[in-house]
Amino acid sequence: MEDVFDLTGTPPQGWMHALFGVGPYADDVGRCVPGPPAPGVVTVPLPEGGEFVYRLVTVGSWSAPEDPIALYSETGPVPQPPLSELEKSWQRRGADQRSESAAVSRPQPDDQ
Repeated sequence: MEDVFDLTGTPPQGWMHALFGVGPYADDVGRCVPGPPAPGVVTVPLPEGGEFVYRLVTVGSWSAPEDPIALYSETGPVPQPPLSELEKSWQRRGADQRSESAAVSRPQPDDQ
C-alpha cells in the first residue's frame, strides 16, 4: 500500500482517512487507505522483517458522512462476550412472552 497522507481534511480521490491502534502506524496522523469501501485488512512491512496486520474494526464519521474514517486494530472487531446463563434465561423468557402474546392477539376463526 502506498504511503498517502492528508492533513487538509479532504483525502485524495479514491482514498479515505484511517486511524490505527498499536503498531507501526499508531502515531500516524492523516494516513489514508484506499476506499471507500475500506479494505478489511491492511498489511504493513516491518523494518526488522515480517509484517504487521491491521484488521478493520469499523467505519464511521464524526464530522461528515461523505468523509468516512476507517478504524483499524491489530485484533480487528472484538466479539460480544458470551451471554451468562442468567442472560440466556432472560432471552428465553422474553421470547416465550412474545410468542404467547402473539398467539393471544391472533384472531381465531370462530371469533366474530
